[in-house]
Amino acid sequence: MGDKGTVLGVDVTPAMLVTAAREGRACLLLADCHRLPLPPGAVDGIFTAGLLDHLPDPTAALREWARVTAPGGALLLFHPSGRAERARRHGRPLSPDDPLGEPNLRPLLDGSGWQLDRYEDASAYFLARAVRTC
Repeated sequence: MGDKGTVLGVDVTPAMLVTAAREGRACLLLADCHRLPLPPGAVDGIFTAGLLDHLPDPTAALREWARVTAPGGALLLFHPSGRAERARRHGRPLSPDDPLGEPNLRPLLDGSGWQLDRYEDASAYFLARAVRTC
């Protein structure tokens, strides 16, 4: 990215884009992350915060993100708290079916054009980094 890159913020809700526009740090696009109006390989990386486990079809989203990401590009899945902390806050146990659990996430990524290369599930944050495979 650096001085020559562009940050593209994408959201399906106009209200979120209005809020982002106030910050003025990115080009904004109203779109569904399952169907991005971008050509194949158009971006070098994707950053999501607290999104994947809320999507109706995480596999479709991961495939779409892989489609628009250049080979070797990065995907960062982030949340400002770890999985166990979020489960505790919501008053539920940590589910073995959680799509962000490493045993679930790794095959989900592998089958969608990504290779998981970093996984951190700390109490203060969650971060998974994957690289776009060819």
